[in-house]
Amino acid sequence: MDRRQFIIGAGCGVLSLGLAGCGLNFSEKGDDTKKAQNSQGNQGAPAAASVYDRTKLIVSQGNDPNSLIEKGFAALGGISALVKKGATVVLKPNFSVPRKPEEAATTNPQLVAAVVKQCLAAGAKEVKVVDYPFQSPPVCLTNSGIKAAVEAAGGKAYAINRQNFYTQVDAGGKILKTALFSKDVLNADVFINFPILKHHSMTQLTLGMKNMMGLVWDRGYFHRTDLTQCIAELAAFRKPHLTIVDATRGIIDNGPTGPGTIHEWNQVIFGVDPVAVDTYAAILFGQKPADIGYITTAAQLGVGETDLSKITVVKV
Repeated sequence: MDRRQFIIGAGCGVLSLGLAGCGLNFSEKGDDTKKAQNSQGNQGAPAAASVYDRTKLIVSQGNDPNSLIEKGFAALGGISALVKKGATVVLKPNFSVPRKPEEAATTNPQLVAAVVKQCLAAGAKEVKVVDYPFQSPPVCLTNSGIKAAVEAAGGKAYAINRQNFYTQVDAGGKILKTALFSKDVLNADVFINFPILKHHSMTQLTLGMKNMMGLVWDRGYFHRTDLTQCIAELAAFRKPHLTIVDATRGIIDNGPTGPGTIHEWNQVIFGVDPVAVDTYAAILFGQKPADIGYITTAAQLGVGETDLSKITVVKV
């Protein structure tokens, strides 16, 4: 399969997806593929997602990364309700561009590290932190601060930038019928989606559902067909157990690559319903959720709720 290219917006041009391994850690092989393939056909919301109230959003407020994460999980009902002893946890932050944490174009590494610590303290066997950067993976891992922070916390951080990280699944969509999807996520006991709230030149915002594109091998297909529909259909295919949005600070223009104007919200949003989480985040950014195509399309597909009057928002 040749490396794809896709457009990330006017002014950003066409970015090469020719990505090299360069000494990254790789997932275990063996029966991983068989496990992932055996799980096909049952890729709705994992049963464990129901341990937290789907109709509730937790908004943790403040500046300290550890406190923000601790308060959020406590308000949800505790990390141990989600992460059981011996569990394999996969976190999917955004480290897709080679920006430093202070440039606010990638998920805050200290927030990610705080979640890793929480999961390990709850008894997780291992915590994997993965993304598919569309620029140089080693530089993205290093510049974003993700690699150093995650490894210091006891987790594993690596780019899933080779085809052996993926297995073909039946995505079940009208446009996204099949896809090569992350084996790490398919085999995880707990999957947490962890985007940063920021501007995006093509979809207006990068939110939780948009962040899921980093789990698909051929993202160029999304751009060649119907980007909005594919994002929504991907969200319908595989729902995270939990979405956590880093809304502490993010770029409000020139996204997704940056550099851009940085705005601080000093919030971290936790929720089971990916549509409700993205709806709240869009409003926080100052956008109308109805204007974000993949939010409305995902709601039409039954992925989640856009009417926040049906959602309990708890601020801590």
